[in-house]
Amino acid sequence: MAADNFFRQAIEGATFSFTARPEPVAGDLRMSWGIGILLLSLFYAHGKKGSFQKLQFLAHAIRTQEGREDVRALMAGRLRTTEVSVRVEPWLNRAVSYAHSLGLVDVTKGRSVGLTEKGKEVAAALDADKGVFKEERLFLADVARKLTEVQLTKIWRMEDLL
Repeated sequence: MAADNFFRQAIEGATFSFTARPEPVAGDLRMSWGIGILLLSLFYAHGKKGSFQKLQFLAHAIRTQEGREDVRALMAGRLRTTEVSVRVEPWLNRAVSYAHSLGLVDVTKGRSVGLTEKGKEVAAALDADKGVFKEERLFLADVARKLTEVQLTKIWRMEDLL
């Protein structure tokens, strides 16, 4: 008897139940989360586009409540640029690649990313769904448009140290 037939006989007539469980993979490693964050970051950004420098900064900050609070404090002048954690997030590059292949974003000269018309539609639908990305949306609405390239350059170069 073939192994698959034996297995089929063993489970035939059995009762199964399934319980929904949280995904065992961290949110920042799930492409559905990463692409959603990318689209919302661009949706809230000035001109529906942003530099990789800006997207990387937002991607790192958005991951945790502490990161979001630090950026808000920086924008309010309560923290210096050297007091804010900055890290390159590998998931962001994957999200950009997938979003680009899906026709949701355009990449210009490898320096900036912008929403396509299709990307704007998907981002608007994500933004309208108040059941997802609650904290992330509040953060991006508060910060993404206000964050300038001059500020980002200071943060990434740690110019307060000079």
